[in-house]
Amino acid sequence: MNRKKTESPRGEEEPIKIKTVEHAKDLKWPMIWYFLMGKLYSALPWKKTAWTCAGFPLELLIGFDIFPLHPENMATVAAAQKQSQRLIEHAESMGYSRDLCSYCKTNFGAVDTGIKMSLGGIAKPDIITCTNTICDTHWKWFQIQAEKLKVPIFVFDCPKIVSGTDERTIEGYINYMVEQFYDFFDFVKKHTGRELNIEKMIRASDESERMSVIWRDIYEYRKCVPSPYSSAETSASFFPLVVMPGVKQGIKFLKNIRDDVRRRAERGEGTLTRGEERYRLLFEGIPFWYRMRFMYELAQYRAVVTYEPYTFSFAPPKPVGLGYAESLRKVARIMMDLPYSYNLEKRIRYFEQAVRDYHIDGVILHENLSCRPSSTGMIDLKSAIQEDCGIPVLIVQCDMNDPRAYSDAQMKTRIESFIEVMEKNRKK
Repeated sequence: MNRKKTESPRGEEEPIKIKTVEHAKDLKWPMIWYFLMGKLYSALPWKKTAWTCAGFPLELLIGFDIFPLHPENMATVAAAQKQSQRLIEHAESMGYSRDLCSYCKTNFGAVDTGIKMSLGGIAKPDIITCTNTICDTHWKWFQIQAEKLKVPIFVFDCPKIVSGTDERTIEGYINYMVEQFYDFFDFVKKHTGRELNIEKMIRASDESERMSVIWRDIYEYRKCVPSPYSSAETSASFFPLVVMPGVKQGIKFLKNIRDDVRRRAERGEGTLTRGEERYRLLFEGIPFWYRMRFMYELAQYRAVVTYEPYTFSFAPPKPVGLGYAESLRKVARIMMDLPYSYNLEKRIRYFEQAVRDYHIDGVILHENLSCRPSSTGMIDLKSAIQEDCGIPVLIVQCDMNDPRAYSDAQMKTRIESFIEVMEKNRKK
C-alpha cells in the first residue's frame, strides 16, 4: 500500500488532517436558529408545528406558517451525542425488531423516554405529514407515532417511476400528486385553521432555489483536483438544506462556505493538511452519524470523499418564476424523481456520470441495514461501475444510526484492502 508518512519531532507518524474552511464554525448559527424556533413554535399555543420527513417539500408548510420538526434529523443528533444506541435498545425493549430502521427506533426511544432536544428529543407536533418517496418506513413509523400522540396525520402516496415508464404515464402520476396537494391543503385547514398563503409558498420556493444553487456551485468546485471540500464537511454543512430551505440564516452560511471553497480552488489547494490527495472517492449512502471520524480516518490513506449523492440530492432545482398550478406540478415531479428514487438503469447512468465528472478512483457503497431503498440494487450497481468505469467498488454493511453494526477492526481491514486495490488499479 502506497501511503506517505511524515515523522514528527518525536519520531512518531504525523497524522494527516482535513482542513476545515474558514466559515465551517458558523454552522452553529443556523443550528441555533432552527432549535430556538422549534422550541418557540412548540411552546406558543397560536403557533403550529408539523413532523415531516426527507423528500417532503417543506415550502408547503412554510406557506401555512407551520414550522417543520424533523424526527430523522433529531435521530442524527442523538447519534452524534452518543445517545442513539441507548434509545434504539429502549425501542427494542418495547417490542420493535432489531431489523427495523434505526432512525425510526431512535425516535420511538426518544419520545418514550422524553429525552431533551439537545440529545435528540423532539416536541409533540400539531400535525404529522410524510411521504413514501425515498423511504418505505416513513408512513408506518409516523402512523404509529400519530396514534400514540393523538395527532392527525396525512401521508402522500408517491408513484414510482420504474424503468420504461413513458412521459404520458408520468404526467398521470403528476396529476395524481397534485390532487393530493389539494387534499393536504384541506387537511391542514381542518386541523390547524390555517389557510395557504400562495405568495408566501412561492417566495419560499424562490429562496429555497437560491440556497440549492449555492450548494450545487459548491459541488462544481469539488470537481477540482485536488478537491477543495470533502464529505467530512458536507455531512454537517448541508443541515440548512434539510430543515430550513430558503431561510436567510442558512443562505448566508452556505454563501460564505461557497466563497471559502472557491478561494481554496483558485489557489489550487485541497482539503488535506499536507501532501496532495491520492485517491478520490465517491461515497454512496447515509453516513455513520455515530462515527463521523470515519471520513477523517480515510484521510490517513490520502483518500478524499469528493462526491456523495446523499448530500447532493437535497438540492434539486426548485420551481422559480412559475405560477401556482405549474409550481405544484414541478414539486410533484421533484418528489418522484430524486436520486434515491431512481430506477436501477437511471441510477447506474447517474453514478457513472459522477465518476467521470469528479475524477473518481474508487466507490464505497454503504449497504445500510436501516435503508432498504438506498441499498437495493447495490450488487448490480457495483458490477456496472466496475465494468463500465474500470474502477474498484467496495460494499460495506453498516448502519447509519446503530453503532452495534460497526466494527473498527473489520472496517480498517476492508478499507486498507480497498486502498491497495485502488493503488494497483492506478498503476495499470
